[in-house]
Amino acid sequence: MPTIEFTTYDKECSENWRPVLAKKVVPDWWKTMKVQENIRGNKTQTIRSCPAMDDWLKTGWLICAKRDMEVTVSEHGNHAVTDKTNRDHSPTHPAGQAGHHFTYLSKEDSPTMGAFKMKAPWNIITPPGYSCLYLDPFLFQNKYFATWQGMIDTDAFNVNMDNSQIIFYPKTNKNFTIKEGTPLVQIIPYRRENWKASYITYDNKSWQENRSGRTTHRLGEEGDKLKTMDEWNRSPELRESKRMVEGIAGAYRRIKYWNEKGKMFKEDNPPPECPMHNPDLEEHKAEIQLELFGDQDDS
Repeated sequence: MPTIEFTTYDKECSENWRPVLAKKVVPDWWKTMKVQENIRGNKTQTIRSCPAMDDWLKTGWLICAKRDMEVTVSEHGNHAVTDKTNRDHSPTHPAGQAGHHFTYLSKEDSPTMGAFKMKAPWNIITPPGYSCLYLDPFLFQNKYFATWQGMIDTDAFNVNMDNSQIIFYPKTNKNFTIKEGTPLVQIIPYRRENWKASYITYDNKSWQENRSGRTTHRLGEEGDKLKTMDEWNRSPELRESKRMVEGIAGAYRRIKYWNEKGKMFKEDNPPPECPMHNPDLEEHKAEIQLELFGDQDDS
C-alpha cells in the first residue's frame, strides 16, 4: 500500500492540526439527510443516495484552517491577502497574470478577479509515479471563497515546503474571516498512467441483451457475466427486501454492487516501516540505532 507523507516544520501544527481523512469531516447536513424524501408528493432519492457523491466526499484528506485568518481586499479591489500576522501570507495572483481574460468564477459570483494564496502548514510527499489533486473541498462551498483546483507532482516537487501553497478566489469584494477548522483544500493522491481511448457504438440489440445477465456480453474480471444496475433493481429479492423499506437506496448499497472509495484511505502514524516506532523493539532501540547509523562518536 503506498504511503502519502504530510510533513511540517511547525510543532503546533503537528500536534494539533494534522490533515484529516475526508471521510471523518463531512458536512452536518449530509450526515442527517435521508436517502429518500417526499418531494412534490413523490418519494424521491436525494443526493445522499448517490455513490459518486459519497465517494468524492470521502476520498483523500482535508487540510483545514488552523486558526481564524483575516482576509482583506487591497486598495485596488482585485485581490486579497491573508492573515494580518503575516504568518500565512503569500504572493497574490492579480488578474493581469491571466491577461485579464480569465476569471475562476463568474463576475456575478466573484466581483474581484484576482486570486490570493496562503502557505499551508503541510508539505506533501508521495511515492515515485504518484501526484496529488488539489481540489475545492467537495460540498463545503461557502460564500466567501473557492479553492482553485490543480495537480502537483508531489513525488518530485516536495523539498521543504515546495507544494504547500493553496490558491483561493474570493467571492466578495469585502473583508472576511476564514474560521478555524474550515476545510481549505481536499488532497487526493493518484498514480500517473498513460491512457488511450476507444470510441465504440453498439446497436439497440446489444442494449437489450445487456439488460439480462443471461444474455449480456459484458464480462467481469473473473470471466463471469456482469449484471447491470437495471437488472439488479428489477430483481424480486431486492424489491421484497426489508432493507428497501428502511430507505437504503439502490442495488449498489444492498447487494454490494458498489465499492466505497472512502475505505481505501487510512491513517497509519507513525508509519509501520520505521523500526524506531515498533513497540516490540522499544527496549532494543539503542542496538537498532547503532546497527543503522553506527557509533556517531567515531566520526
